[in-house]
Amino acid sequence: MTISIVVVFGLPAVSAFIAYSDLSKELTFKARIKANAQKEMITTLPQTWMFAENRMQGILAREPVLLENEFVQIFDDQGNELTSAGEPIKGQYLQRSYPLYDMDRIVGRVVVSTSLSHVIHNTLVSSVFGLFVGALVLLVFWLLPVKKLRQLSTELSEEKQQAEATLQSIHDGVLRTDKKGSLAYLNPAAEKLIGHSFYELNGKNISEILTLIDDQTNSEVESALYKAIDTKKSASCQGRCSLISHDNRTIAVEEQAVPLLDNSGNLIGCVLCLRDVSIFRKRLQQQSWQASHDALTGLINRREFEERVAKAIERAQIEKRSGLLCFMDLDGFKIVNDTCGHNAGDELLIQLSRLISAQVRTSDSLARLGGDEFGLLLDGCDEERGRIIANSILSAVKNYHFFHDHKIHTVGISIGMTSVTSNSCKAKDVINEADSACYLAKESGRQRLCIFQDNKAELIAKRDEVSWVERIKSALKENSFSLYYQTYQTLSDLAGSRQHLEILLRMVSESGEIIPPGRFFPAAERYNLMPQIDQWVINKVFSEFHNIRADHSDSGLMVNINLSGASINSLELYDFITAKITEYSIDPTSICFEITETVAVRNLRAATDFINECKKIGIQFALDDFGTGASSFSYLKNMPVDYLKIDGNFVKNIERDDVDRAMTETINRIGHLLGKKTIAEYAENKTIIDILNEIGVDFAQGFGVCKPMPLIKT
Repeated sequence: MTISIVVVFGLPAVSAFIAYSDLSKELTFKARIKANAQKEMITTLPQTWMFAENRMQGILAREPVLLENEFVQIFDDQGNELTSAGEPIKGQYLQRSYPLYDMDRIVGRVVVSTSLSHVIHNTLVSSVFGLFVGALVLLVFWLLPVKKLRQLSTELSEEKQQAEATLQSIHDGVLRTDKKGSLAYLNPAAEKLIGHSFYELNGKNISEILTLIDDQTNSEVESALYKAIDTKKSASCQGRCSLISHDNRTIAVEEQAVPLLDNSGNLIGCVLCLRDVSIFRKRLQQQSWQASHDALTGLINRREFEERVAKAIERAQIEKRSGLLCFMDLDGFKIVNDTCGHNAGDELLIQLSRLISAQVRTSDSLARLGGDEFGLLLDGCDEERGRIIANSILSAVKNYHFFHDHKIHTVGISIGMTSVTSNSCKAKDVINEADSACYLAKESGRQRLCIFQDNKAELIAKRDEVSWVERIKSALKENSFSLYYQTYQTLSDLAGSRQHLEILLRMVSESGEIIPPGRFFPAAERYNLMPQIDQWVINKVFSEFHNIRADHSDSGLMVNINLSGASINSLELYDFITAKITEYSIDPTSICFEITETVAVRNLRAATDFINECKKIGIQFALDDFGTGASSFSYLKNMPVDYLKIDGNFVKNIERDDVDRAMTETINRIGHLLGKKTIAEYAENKTIIDILNEIGVDFAQGFGVCKPMPLIKT
């Protein structure tokens, strides 16, 4: 409509203006010509020219010839008409004049007039034509593109509203700037992060708005937005930046900057996205802490301890700075753990950890190496000072009393010490030296300190290992091993009705003492006896399988057997298993082998190949102690196991530790997403079992379900 109105009124207006201007110029030109024609006469008769009327009229008629509707007049300098030519104009007319000169003096003027009827006529014609063109334009624009423009305008408006609504509702802060980095837009999330509203910050440069610091150096860093502006490419700052808001809050953020370019590739602005990752980074730090610390005591774990020992060896070699390493083993802990239960044992370990920590320097590294074993790295410490620290630990533990269930329990500690010098090779070798000295301290009466000496340590270690090797070989030969079992409790209807039991191995001494595997497995692993032990267990279970199933009166029985890493790498194990299955007519689908996560990661390819071969004949597999490794989830997708056993360290404290519960829930959920059934170890009481049931774990295993019992009735 606007365009049509402009055409209707603009066309005649422009036409009238042009015609009027042309006519005005033409009259001015004629007036100048006629004035110049009179100039010669005025110069000749300066005093009497104004009386030469006939002569003036002759000149007016000739130069140039008068047209119809033109009227020419000559006036003197007083404004008196001297003569005229043509007929006076009636109606609307246009008049232009030009001065008459006598030399440089104006003595009169020539006035030329003409009618405006021609201009008015042309204007009317143009008005009619403009009206027609305007109507045509209106018709074209109305019927064709305007509707499309309206549709596009509506769509753009809707998209704009949706974009604004999205930006208003998302939790990430979004900032838009011009090409110089001055703020042009700020969504509510960004206002909340920064601590000011858009109206307070509009037009300010980003450097004035955002204060970003590096988490490691605590120094101020430039926003990724400027890099995006300079390079015209996306830029980011992830994993190390924090935002200092205007109200002095420190917020962990990730930046993502994207330049805005026009169709020609020229920079017109930039968009910066700020994501609050405080919770994520806190969890990441927590996971990092958990990877390097013992969950029960809060001390560093074996892996972190070994890394620190390795660094101490490097410093000793470079700086010639020696230190000491202590290996500590509690005396009498097993009695408390077995008589009072695992919870009491855990509490005892926690209290002793605090007690020992109070005896060492802040620069020392105290670690829980596993079970009731501790490691202590005294960096830059001489032997005299090390003896003082070790004796203070011996005294503190000796005088400590543990109260449980109205009873007092006492424990001791044996300490082995060795030097960390420039001659030290590997961290594990140094730890083994201290371990050997600790063992000698135990053999020498316990509750004492023993300094490592090459000749003694080697003799004791050799004698001890040879002793266990002979006892293991004798047990294999005389069948002095005994099998125990522990059943699972089914928690999920989707887990099926099949009964599961895990085979446990014990050694029976000549005196009838039941020896747990933790005492003889280290020697068996060192001297490569584990494959023989595994084969003994497989053969024993398979030979008694039908009796076992009869004793449990369940045709759907599933028997779980643990395999060691050495057996996984053994080429003849698969042939041995298939031969025994044929010999004893075993249904392979009733067998499930368990391998620990550590074994699986350390021998990933061999483990995967072995599992795939066994699964072809129907044998199932469980991944034991899942969650203890640093790269658990990275390989789980490609590990063809059927069951996932959640490590007991996460389960046993689940009733009072939210982090352990969250880890259990995460492992359970991921296991289910990958199509694997989950088993939770260390289900020590009904409360834990109820929590596991609530989480959705498929099976529970532990003292709260079933204590270890002899497998074969005698």
